Amino acid sequence: MKFDKLTFKLKSRVLELEGDVGLYVKFINSNEQYKFNENKQFWAASVIKIPVALTFFKTIKDKNTKLSDKVTVTNDNFVGGSGILKLLDKGLKLTYKDLITLMLAASDNSATNQIIDYIGWENVEPYMKELGLTNTTFRHKMMITAGRGPNLTTPKEMGLLLNKMYKNEMPGSKEVLELMQEQVDRTRIPLYIPNDVKISYKNGSLQQAMHEVGIVYSKNPFIFCFFSDDQKNKRKTNEVLSKCAKDCFNYSIQG
Repeated sequence: MKFDKLTFKLKSRVLELEGDVGLYVKFINSNEQYKFNENKQFWAASVIKIPVALTFFKTIKDKNTKLSDKVTVTNDNFVGGSGILKLLDKGLKLTYKDLITLMLAASDNSATNQIIDYIGWENVEPYMKELGLTNTTFRHKMMITAGRGPNLTTPKEMGLLLNKMYKNEMPGSKEVLELMQEQVDRTRIPLYIPNDVKISYKNGSLQQAMHEVGIVYSKNPFIFCFFSDDQKNKRKTNEVLSKCAKDCFNYSIQG
């Protein structure tokens, strides 16, 4: 499959969807890229947990905090949405390693909010700007809006961040990518990709939005960042996302 054939297939798939769609793909070895609305800002949803995680690893390095240090999850951080901490007893004491694992593997909102308290919400966005993510904002905790504006990002900027992580350019890059391989939801990027292929990925969902970004470690590893909004048929959106990832995988394993 030549690259122009792949780009035609990807464009055909995303045009099947109503509403807004953005897709950024980069094949790391060959440097080939596919872009569709790659600079459009989308509500970040749980994809923003990747910038939060990287800010966390920068902070523990600066503060000389240990992953084994324990912290009590405060009552105000127990929120709804994704995760399991909300189902457990209050007053729970967990290590920072536990919290970051829950945040990335189970997309736990309560664990994320406790991490945000440690790093300071106001430090995430400036760090992302240092890394070149000028259209990525972080203004509020998970499930708690604070009147400071939305959490936003773009497909291309998440692709840029994943590329920097792949090259191990920031503290915690390796650790975050490894934890992202443990994510329990395998219904999007991994759906049509063989189980033995390693994938570091993070999803995000809102009422009419479905996102997933990640790195697929195939013969020609590739970065895949799919965002959507105003989706009335999320099952269809999920199918398009997964088939686009499959198309990219099939291209990546060709000689």
